[in-house]
Amino acid sequence: MADFPDKRKIRQVFRNVQKHRHIEKLIRRFSSNKDDIRVAALNAADLSSCRTVLELGCAFGAFTEALKGRLHPEAFITGIDIIAEYGPFFREACARAGYPGRFSPAGVASIRKLPSRSCDLVLCSYALYFFVDMIPQIARLLKKDGLFITITHDEGNMQELIHLTRTTLKEHGLLADNRLLPVESILRQFSAANGRERLEPYFSDIRALEFPNTLVFQPWEIYFFVDYYQFKSPFFLLDTGADKHRIVQTLLHKLQDMGAGRKVISMCKDDAIFICRLPLSPEGPS
Repeated sequence: MADFPDKRKIRQVFRNVQKHRHIEKLIRRFSSNKDDIRVAALNAADLSSCRTVLELGCAFGAFTEALKGRLHPEAFITGIDIIAEYGPFFREACARAGYPGRFSPAGVASIRKLPSRSCDLVLCSYALYFFVDMIPQIARLLKKDGLFITITHDEGNMQELIHLTRTTLKEHGLLADNRLLPVESILRQFSAANGRERLEPYFSDIRALEFPNTLVFQPWEIYFFVDYYQFKSPFFLLDTGADKHRIVQTLLHKLQDMGAGRKVISMCKDDAIFICRLPLSPEGPS
């Protein structure tokens, strides 16, 4: 099994904030589902009484920005991430949402120091699989009537790219049949398939919502698909023993060839939303 990426490697992927934002816009542009998944998640709950809000793995604050007009007028939002470069962007997201906020680059483990039952709302989108061990702490932080809303991937997410990468690495003798790619290890930590199982020990009320989606590219748009893969490629190739430049170029050529003779190029982008209430965590830190 591939080693799970450590914090240093995660930083390497995401610290280019402008590139990350570009990929976020690319996903929205080519999604078959034109709804905003964060809006869909927030629409499923009444947040009007929430004053103390925490976004974990907040990045540039896309989830926070979607809170505009939804919280108590005196709400305050804290964003936590391991990448300091996100700070100015998160504070701008708070301003656009219309709430004061602060950013901490201390990383999610820092929530261990926060008092129990101190949060009305905890948010986390596309990040919980990096720190699934913090679920007990999230439950501890929430007030008895607090909410935890998290967004994650379906287990079939990006399977087309996973298959292409596995096939290519095997062709070069760089991947055994029983070895997982880093992205597969990440998805297995917390996904639509096992999310409820991971959450049930800590919440007595869990609602799961499916968010079906596909990225669809016309043949002449294949370069945007290539751009998407280039951004994601470290999570496909870390610790596989591949010479990154050589293998990436091989993969990119294969992606470009996919555009020839096809009407469309598509990739699974199914996701899931979990809305968790009634935290069961004991008062003390775990």
